[in-house]
Amino acid sequence: MKLCIVPTMFPKYKGDYYGSFVYDEAKKLVENGIEVHVLTQHNHGIPYEEIMDGIHVHRFRWLEPKEFRALVHFKGLKDNLRLLTYVISLFFNLVKIIKKYKINIIHAHSVIPTGLIGVIVAKIMGCPSFITAHGMDINNFDAKSIYGHLISFSLKHCDKAIAVSGDLAETMKSLGITKDKIVILRNAVDTNRFKPFKNMELRHKYGVKENELLILFVGYLDTFKGIFELVDAFYGINKENKNVKLMMVGTGLKKDEIKKKISQLGLKSYVMLIGTVPHAEIHSYYQMADVFVLPSHTEGFPLSVLEAMACKIPVLVTDVGGISEIIENGLNGFVVVSNDEHELTNKLKIITKDKNLRNDFANKSYEIIRNSHFDMGDKIKVLKELYSYMVNK
Repeated sequence: MKLCIVPTMFPKYKGDYYGSFVYDEAKKLVENGIEVHVLTQHNHGIPYEEIMDGIHVHRFRWLEPKEFRALVHFKGLKDNLRLLTYVISLFFNLVKIIKKYKINIIHAHSVIPTGLIGVIVAKIMGCPSFITAHGMDINNFDAKSIYGHLISFSLKHCDKAIAVSGDLAETMKSLGITKDKIVILRNAVDTNRFKPFKNMELRHKYGVKENELLILFVGYLDTFKGIFELVDAFYGINKENKNVKLMMVGTGLKKDEIKKKISQLGLKSYVMLIGTVPHAEIHSYYQMADVFVLPSHTEGFPLSVLEAMACKIPVLVTDVGGISEIIENGLNGFVVVSNDEHELTNKLKIITKDKNLRNDFANKSYEIIRNSHFDMGDKIKVLKELYSYMVNK
């Protein structure tokens, strides 16, 4: 079987964290005997063609920005022009890839623009198409807008619409997508890497003492990830307890603003901005932490929460997207209202003070990972069955 994956996010080089969830899935599919091609946009300084862990990566030309930015953050006339060149180039290059490599199936990650183009090309070339919706590609658009209509069109005309959470599946139904077309296939974690282990060596490297408690955030540094509320909440903790530190892993548009805020609050000695961590090393950062916090305003089914749970780290999250499907407030973590700094601060104080509560949350979350189908191997098995069914239909 020959598969072409069409993502909006994909690592720019081996070890890059950007779009690593698509890379991990593609790599496992290759290991399971599928010939995988990935068609994605080119960015400055990387090759147009390469093979990464058996994945055939094809990057197309477009009006790319001089400095890398995620498509979701494009704004204004120039960025809209860039997106137009992106869509046109994606269309013609996808047709070329399908013909050249005799691709059996197209799988787009993100409903628009990749899902839309994937559906159109699949109809022209006579092959099945899948779309995986991750959250922002549906939730951030008004259903009555032009984008909303394009989302509905894409999902209605693909062969299988994959939702990473039950919440997203319900959103699809509200857009008129029939139940038989929707498949709930949640994000999965590699439990061979993400597993319980106390990484004292890495703690020592960053100057985190044994008697200090480390709060970890992993994600894009932007407003929608709740980073400003997190720093404000940590400030409230810091006034009462100097033995707590905060580590923020990732980069983003608001990196300089959050750095300035940390300095203004006098938290430079207590908050560490790590930047981007190679994908192959990210599990070690969970394994050095005592608490994981993700105060997002919007999510689909965040992989970072699963990664923390698999490493047996207690979590504090906001009630957005499909998070409530894996974290039950007060049972295996704390779930707070999005953009509520007061509640976030209050729950952060409780979880940092109560070691027994942290252990209880961590143990229960770990059991959920062990006993549910969140392992990457299980997910790949389901995907292979879906692909085979559609190709042989």
